[in-house]
Amino acid sequence: MQTIKARGLVLREYEAGESDKRLLLLCKEHGRMMIYARGARKPKSKFMAAAQLFTYADFVITVGRGFHALAQAQIIENFYGLRTDYDRLTAAHLLAEVCEKTLLENIACDDLLRLALRALSHLSKPLLPPLHVIGVFFMRFYAYYGFAPEVDTCVTCGSDVESGAFFSSEGLVCAVHKPGYGIPFSRGAVYALRHIMGSDLAVAFRFKAHDDVLQELWQSARMLWRFHFEWKLVSEAFMV
Repeated sequence: MQTIKARGLVLREYEAGESDKRLLLLCKEHGRMMIYARGARKPKSKFMAAAQLFTYADFVITVGRGFHALAQAQIIENFYGLRTDYDRLTAAHLLAEVCEKTLLENIACDDLLRLALRALSHLSKPLLPPLHVIGVFFMRFYAYYGFAPEVDTCVTCGSDVESGAFFSSEGLVCAVHKPGYGIPFSRGAVYALRHIMGSDLAVAFRFKAHDDVLQELWQSARMLWRFHFEWKLVSEAFMV
């Protein structure tokens, strides 16, 4: 049997048998991977800590005929702060569900992994509201998949958009060409969106915004999901 090393994030955990788990991982260079963690639910299991949701670790995996089994694991980060706040944990579950529904097996998704880790890092700390972090995550996620909205000019006429703007499934629209399904977008939301889409990932989360701006970004992110994907996000219903 072959043994491989993979650095990855646990997106979902499933009970298996009497004391085992199946883990869905988002792995560097490997993308989506389902592995079997034998005995991971036993209190004294060597895999107990690493086989937890949102754990980021170096995994040693045995590859057999039709299965991947966990052989060793070294934890890098467990994002413990997520477990102390319901709203932050809910946002993290939504992030994981988005990744789970869109990942393909054996397709490298390193940029998505970096985005997810950055968002989880911010969610595990009390500095930014969960809605702030999840709004940035969604918008950068769309850019990753090639669905980045137009944020500089009106998608209809090409004019500059700052005030009186609307957000459509393609991006910003000026007041003159108000779309029938658009979301009203304040000047603050326009500036925030331009910062999110135009900055390096390391600074994309770093901006100040009022709650109403965060709500505009969140509603826009939800609209884009419904426009581009057919799957319903179960965790979305629990977001405040």
